[in-house]
Amino acid sequence: MDASSSSSSVPQPLLPPPPSAMQAFTQIRTFTVHGGKEIDVVYTNEEETMSKYLKMYAQWYAEEEENKFVGLDLEYTPEDPNHEEDNYLAVVQLSMRNHVLVCHYSWTNGECPALRSFLQNQGIVFCTVDNRADFIKLYYEKIIIPRENWIDIQKFVNVKGLNERGKLMRDGMASLATSIIDESYSQMKDKFPPERHDYWEERPLSDLNLEYAAKDAYVSYQLYVKIWFFLRYLVFCPGCKKEDTLRGHLCDKCNKAEIEVERAQKNAAAEIARLNAELASVQAELASLKAAASSDNTQQTSPPHGKRRKMNDEQWLESTDASKSSDYWQNLRKSWTGDEQKSDDPWMTEMSDQQSPKSDNP
Repeated sequence: MDASSSSSSVPQPLLPPPPSAMQAFTQIRTFTVHGGKEIDVVYTNEEETMSKYLKMYAQWYAEEEENKFVGLDLEYTPEDPNHEEDNYLAVVQLSMRNHVLVCHYSWTNGECPALRSFLQNQGIVFCTVDNRADFIKLYYEKIIIPRENWIDIQKFVNVKGLNERGKLMRDGMASLATSIIDESYSQMKDKFPPERHDYWEERPLSDLNLEYAAKDAYVSYQLYVKIWFFLRYLVFCPGCKKEDTLRGHLCDKCNKAEIEVERAQKNAAAEIARLNAELASVQAELASLKAAASSDNTQQTSPPHGKRRKMNDEQWLESTDASKSSDYWQNLRKSWTGDEQKSDDPWMTEMSDQQSPKSDNP
């Protein structure tokens, strides 16, 4: 067999399609993943179909309370063996819950406004296994996902450990999925021949390529679902975000700080209640004093001028606080009323007789 016949028997990668060859297509498929679970896959290059399912994803994202992120994976055209031209973006896969959207980007006109808006303008968080090359390929298409909204799972988990030089080895999707999701993913890469990576320009994608692309996106999503659960409930303290062995509990330091805060709040509330009670007591006492002062002013008001009269001695004696039983006041009263008795002093008796008028009778 000559070289020409042998080369013709080997399938060659397709060249980028011309714009005139852009034909709309959509396929709805179902694939089985670990544990016999089935995932729904929509494979399309139609802008209307992409917009429809991206709106569904956006609604799911808004409703989601725990897993607020979307799995993202990209596939590229084959590399130029002569390194004269760069490869470019061929397929974009998005996954959420048990659904995968596979967009054959290289078989579109490159506009895809719904996809562009979903990736970079809606603030959605994406998760990927190794996004270094993906960032560059999207940049060539003028699509920039904010770095804070794009999570590289390799930065959170390491399974392989250190290499001979003592540096961390970067884990691939298969090793991460095998360790974190299910052991069945250990053969994930083996079932997909390496040469099939040169056929992401094929239209439509073969069942083998489409299943591989769908599982890549689904595994990216499920990996971070597991990792995020671990980060939230098994490793990090909700207070200081530091390692804690208790599931979802505060570490000792944060627990003590929270107790101190609660105690300070209770003490502050008790002090405020005490001050309010003291203020209410002072206000009540002040009101009582004002009422008593007003009553005294009313009782002690002098009668109008011309109606005032002087109290006689009897009235004054009755109103005074002096003791009415004292000898002094009794003698004084008798002297005023003429009922005094003669003194035992002879001199005083003689003086009294001299001053008293003599009777004409013998």
